[in-house]
Amino acid sequence: MTAANSSASFTGGNNQGFQLGHNAGFVYNTINVAQAPLSLTAIHSYDFGVRLRDAPQIDEDHFIGRDHELEQLQTLLTPCPGRQNIVALYGMGGVGKTQLGIHMIRRSGSRYSLVYWLNAKDENTLKAGLALLAMEITEISASSILTDAHQEERLMQQARQWLSQQGNDKWSIVYDNYDNPRLSGIDSATGYDIRAYFPSRAQGSILITTRSPRLAFAKQLRVTKLQDIGQSLAILATRSGRKVDGAERLAQRLDGLPLALATAGAYLSQSADSFDEYSELYNHSWNDLSQYSSGPVDYEERTLYSTWNVSFQQVQDQDPAAAELLKLMAYLDNQDLWYGLFHKDVSNAPVWWTDVLMSRARFNQAISILHNFSLLEVSTGQYSLHTCEHDWTLEYLNNEFDQERCRIAIHCIAANVSGESEAEYWMRSRRVLPHARRFEHNRIKAAIDWSIIAPGELHMLADLYQQNDMSSEAEKMYRRALDGYEKAWGPDHTSTLNTVNNLGLLYADQGKHSEAEKMYRRALDGYEKAWGPDHPSTLRTIDNLRLLNADRSGHIKVKEIHS
Repeated sequence: MTAANSSASFTGGNNQGFQLGHNAGFVYNTINVAQAPLSLTAIHSYDFGVRLRDAPQIDEDHFIGRDHELEQLQTLLTPCPGRQNIVALYGMGGVGKTQLGIHMIRRSGSRYSLVYWLNAKDENTLKAGLALLAMEITEISASSILTDAHQEERLMQQARQWLSQQGNDKWSIVYDNYDNPRLSGIDSATGYDIRAYFPSRAQGSILITTRSPRLAFAKQLRVTKLQDIGQSLAILATRSGRKVDGAERLAQRLDGLPLALATAGAYLSQSADSFDEYSELYNHSWNDLSQYSSGPVDYEERTLYSTWNVSFQQVQDQDPAAAELLKLMAYLDNQDLWYGLFHKDVSNAPVWWTDVLMSRARFNQAISILHNFSLLEVSTGQYSLHTCEHDWTLEYLNNEFDQERCRIAIHCIAANVSGESEAEYWMRSRRVLPHARRFEHNRIKAAIDWSIIAPGELHMLADLYQQNDMSSEAEKMYRRALDGYEKAWGPDHTSTLNTVNNLGLLYADQGKHSEAEKMYRRALDGYEKAWGPDHPSTLRTIDNLRLLNADRSGHIKVKEIHS
């Protein structure tokens, strides 16, 4: 495969004659330099000011909130002779790390002798940025044209040496988008160790933006979603140029993710659609929006619909089973995922499931890799995904609906439903229910094939709905279970009869006495034939009929007794 050619030229001024290009997967440089370029070690003037020309262009009026994080950054990055400040801003893609970092150094630029932005997305791009720094500082004039990777390397090393000069300790460098580290405990075939591109002397201030929470050599500051809905509304207002009356539903739906809010605002600034109409598009036409809307200019090539793709590819390269686990989470709720939810035997399980669930340690390894790229949040006893990222897992990672993954998700939920006789069943029932409600999502609801789900699992889902007073959902699921049992085992099998009895209990609780009596009598006839008149199931069904007749007489409300 041959990559498309691309190039970027920097001409005139402080970077005269420096040219970068990309061709077929490697970076080449065309650098206009004098035969004997000036060494940076001979430059003892360190005041070069704020130089962010190649950084994302961010309108200061579009920056909203983050006052606490700004104060923390200013404190952590205060110039101090004899000490090097290294701070890592980490968080999920789209949370606004780059915007926060650039806003801080612009606001505090007067404290530094030099402020410079470097794109650290990969090793070659970072090398080219450091070489350009050297060119800007020396203001080398062109006398000949050389195409030489060694020249770039020499310029890059000169920049590092200049930043290491004694007395040159008030600079601040931003290493942006270091999202693919290769460090101890982080195995990445395509990543690199950014510390190889730090100055050799421990001085100055370094700010790194990254999705990885594993940069132990830096003071780490996590950037999270916006908690104040007023700030979300402010982003919608500034980006769309509109008053935000009626925008609360959209702001809540996008859940404080700056990129999602900025994307919505940018779209609405060029559309006559209302905030509610955009919400409907987002909820029901996600793929159309991803195809026909562009992202905000200050997020460069990253859009809401693609910002997590690169991280996912890196996960897939490192641990394919972890990538499959993330895809599966599309069919569960995005909050309160835990090990026990997944740790259940699955019939005809795919190889990746057997791999990732072979032990708790192996499962934790997969979770750790997802967490390393901020694709998953980890807290004590549970994991979670941001709402917008969860949308991406369904609409992008599962663009073609996957019945196999959905089947596994249903199995995990059903296996975690407790009977009412079990200790603390109510707490577990309330914990599992949000995951079952994921099947109410329009796309999942329309595509799911219930006929491939085991009747016993359908029965357990029905029990879960019944425990949570969701009678309509429980009836549908009991009916599906009954059809499955009748096809698999026949109308008189005891598993079939248990579902019939539970349907009777459901109808009785709804006041549908005739339907309840019909179910009870069918269950009673079957139990007497299968087990005799004195079996506990037979006797419970007789008691259910007695209670039903008493309820008809207004004497007593039906008591739920599950077989």
